[in-house]
Amino acid sequence: MTNLTGLVSLTALTSSPDPQAAYDALRARWGAVAPVEIEAGVPGWLVMGHQESCHVMRSEAAFAKDPRTWRWNYEDLLPPGTAIATFAPADPRPSSFHHDGEERRRLRKPLDDALEALDERTVRDNITTLCISIIDRMGPSGTTDLVRAFCQPMGFLAMTTLLGFDLETGAQLMTDSAKVVVGDGDEVAAAQARVAGTILQHIQQRREDGGQDLISFLAVHQNFAHDGEIASTAVVPMHAAAIFLTAWITQTLHLRLSDQRLASRVNGGRVGLDDALDEVLWRQSPIAQSPALRFARNDVELGGRLIAKGDALVLSIAAANGDPAVHTSDPWDEVGNRAHLSWGTGPHSCPAPRQARLIARIAVDQLLRHMDVQLHVPEEGLPWAHSPWVRHPERMPVTYRRATAYGDVNA
Repeated sequence: MTNLTGLVSLTALTSSPDPQAAYDALRARWGAVAPVEIEAGVPGWLVMGHQESCHVMRSEAAFAKDPRTWRWNYEDLLPPGTAIATFAPADPRPSSFHHDGEERRRLRKPLDDALEALDERTVRDNITTLCISIIDRMGPSGTTDLVRAFCQPMGFLAMTTLLGFDLETGAQLMTDSAKVVVGDGDEVAAAQARVAGTILQHIQQRREDGGQDLISFLAVHQNFAHDGEIASTAVVPMHAAAIFLTAWITQTLHLRLSDQRLASRVNGGRVGLDDALDEVLWRQSPIAQSPALRFARNDVELGGRLIAKGDALVLSIAAANGDPAVHTSDPWDEVGNRAHLSWGTGPHSCPAPRQARLIARIAVDQLLRHMDVQLHVPEEGLPWAHSPWVRHPERMPVTYRRATAYGDVNA
């Protein structure tokens, strides 16, 4: 593991012209578990098998989330401002994302309870209103980068709306969160401090005034020992929206605009929008690798590889979803099959799949219902996001115009 010569990097996999071919090549050489570089000079194991991924996700006793289990020297491998340090900090934050066992259960329950308490009709109305406002800002026609004009603000501001922030505050949080999740060097610490300060102030206000948003529910939950735990819990879905929800919306619109077969099946009613969203997760998962690293508690064999105590494991969602053991060669055979691992499984599974799906469904439906959108460049000319975690076009130049008279959003 110390000799990294020739090992593929996660970013090279996600930005590859054909990621599944790259995963297949790794699988042919190494099997279900392959050595990789997480970042330059940072070694890890990439878990590509569906069965092996499920085992790691479900085996909290064998594979820890707490980054203090990692045996590598942070000062040598993870200088401040790197992308992985955001998700595996040397000093783990007080949220369920970074903890295991009883501590994880204590910190996870408030988020589960808060998400359950949200009124879905209100959430739907608020997200639809947000979506319409973003579309309105695009104007009646023109050219734009759909990622920056629509997908990014829709994905992120939808989550800050659920947390109870107004749009102006949400926009500032979006700017700072982007710096944090990509590891924007010296900007990370300042951005983290601004995000924390904004959330802490919001917690105090919501505790005094009340509300029906996530922060309001979290602010009064008895499981939290202090406001720092509430803020750390709120940051997790916010950062997830900054990259993963945005990627799902982007990748779905990308395939809808570039894949005539998918477009015809959706337009013809043979595939519903929910099935199309799942088909995106199967075929070209926007969640390529999970930043929720696991760390071996002891020496263990996995997929024919000896994983040493303290080694880091990266779960490749895209590779596991494409594992021939669970997925056929026909990309349309899996309609209705939701055994993909995009939400994870086990004790650290995604807490908000219903809300994420609702946001993505509204975003895609509203844009395509009210806009006639065409890719402005050939599909093969689109650049891919430079990220170890997500797979989606970095930019999508489009031409667009209002498809109908714009008025009643339910028309």
